[in-house]
Amino acid sequence: MLTAAGLLLAVLLPALPTAVLGFLLVGFGVSSVVPLVYSAAGKASTMSPGVALAAVSTVGFLGFLIGPPLIGLVAGAASLRISFSIIAVMGLCITLVASRAKV
Repeated sequence: MLTAAGLLLAVLLPALPTAVLGFLLVGFGVSSVVPLVYSAAGKASTMSPGVALAAVSTVGFLGFLIGPPLIGLVAGAASLRISFSIIAVMGLCITLVASRAKV
């Protein structure tokens, strides 16, 4: 929720102070998720913890490699505000899916 709220704040109020506050919220939101995901992968019962951690790391690195070009593609076709809005909506979707997941 923090990630989506921060991005929406930066998109809807694009002044410097609100954008900085928005991206600060994004950082807080993302930094709290990463340890939880690695912890859940380490406790996986369907595969060994090493394989689960490797899978999580692979998906994370793919996101770092694929995300910025896709954001740039959308920004070039439409605008940076629209690309960040799409990411905010994806963050809300992740929140809904994660709230229904059984860990």
